[in-house]
Amino acid sequence: MMMRFLLLAIALLYAAPALAQGVSPPVLKAGDRWVYEGAGGKRSLKIDSVSGDGTIDATIDAPGLAGLAMRYNREWNVLMAPVPMLGEIHYQRYSPPVCLMPPAPWSAGQSWSCDAGWSDASMTGTVHVAGKLLAAEKITVPAGTFDALHAELNVGGSKVDCWYAPRVENWAQCKSALADYNYALASYSLK
Repeated sequence: MMMRFLLLAIALLYAAPALAQGVSPPVLKAGDRWVYEGAGGKRSLKIDSVSGDGTIDATIDAPGLAGLAMRYNREWNVLMAPVPMLGEIHYQRYSPPVCLMPPAPWSAGQSWSCDAGWSDASMTGTVHVAGKLLAAEKITVPAGTFDALHAELNVGGSKVDCWYAPRVENWAQCKSALADYNYALASYSLK
């Protein structure tokens, strides 16, 4: 259970919702990169490629997960992610994708939920996600002060609050009751 939450916390860190009413997901480019500071150290996400159907392939660098692949659909919902289990990395694949965001276009006040089935080489399971895009707020993190949309998520029974900043096309900050899952944007580079 803890490993699945770790995966989803990492995915939440790097997933991106929209701020204004009727906004589509951001247009990402190979080379876009975000660096976050958290209790467990620095974490980063770099976009490797975006395919014609909108599938996003990325590399994460995080304590215990350096240089590993992640895959999202065009709405930043998780298709594949690495999970450390008993000293090994397992890639969990999700069908349908983990719905960290609702169907686009996104708008404040929008609520959603899903049950995403997952599997790896040896196990299967399901994770329930529910969320709501709340009001716009101003947030200050090490990378600066941003207008952001507060998103409230419940992932597998754990509450996570995240703030998406359109200017950086990604999360500016995520917080949960578990200290290890608190992150703030330290720097970013968009191509």
